[in-house]
Amino acid sequence: MIKQRRTDLLQLLKTAETPLNGQILAEKFHVTRQIIVQDIAVLRADGAPIISTNRGYIYKTNDTAKYYHQLFKVKHTIEDIEVELLAIVDNGGRVQNIMVEHPVYGEIQTYLKLTCRRDVQHFIQQIHETNFRGLSELTDGVHYHLVEADSQQDLDYVEKALEEMGFLI
Repeated sequence: MIKQRRTDLLQLLKTAETPLNGQILAEKFHVTRQIIVQDIAVLRADGAPIISTNRGYIYKTNDTAKYYHQLFKVKHTIEDIEVELLAIVDNGGRVQNIMVEHPVYGEIQTYLKLTCRRDVQHFIQQIHETNFRGLSELTDGVHYHLVEADSQQDLDYVEKALEEMGFLI
């Protein structure tokens, strides 16, 4: 039964067009969210490329399409998160992650996978509904975003927007 649930869970993640959150998966399989977390951990240990995002779990496939990537080093306050993220997605970028360089722990990162205004608004809603403390608080507002885009020109637009806002370091 457990093995079949994990097989079905993996197949569901592989075919999902959007992230699937733990609560929805728990309801689908009639188990607790904690069981889903454990199942995901086992599947990952078996080599499944499952990514956790703020919107749910994603099965990472190897895309053959060519995308352009750039790492942006930025600094701003917590109040500027929304304007920063909107500037990125409005200029054709997709925010892959946030990363900080901690003096003791080293590199700390988490996946964001924000691709449009709706994703950013959902993320901001989560910030307001929780006791949010941003990773960048650990580094005085300094952090990095890996941004993906369909063209170098889009990355140039993102860079220009962040620079004009005074966020780019």
